[in-house]
Amino acid sequence: MKHSSHPENGKYFGVRIKSNSEREYHPAEKQFIDAMQSIVSKYGKLEDRDEKGIWVGYVGAKENDNYSIGVRCSNCAHYESAKVCKIIKQEIEPGGYCRLAAISSENINKG
Repeated sequence: MKHSSHPENGKYFGVRIKSNSEREYHPAEKQFIDAMQSIVSKYGKLEDRDEKGIWVGYVGAKENDNYSIGVRCSNCAHYESAKVCKIIKQEIEPGGYCRLAAISSENINKG
């Protein structure tokens, strides 16, 4: 499922879109991002029902009731590509999300 609000080529109507790694994050959120990546470096990518005990809670794009406000993998700091997350093992969808999402406030529609 592709949505025009987050094209995969990094441009929207000719305007360059910031990548998730270029976005501004609150210091606590940045520390959370770094901590999750440190855990993955030490123990490997996470998945539900594994021996690591961290419940990922991934939801695919069709079940994502929060898509319209910006809660989705493609807006997350852990997003690597259309099917790959930096911290969870399973294949993802850009429109899905998990409970470990780190999404910059500039990507959240509060209205």
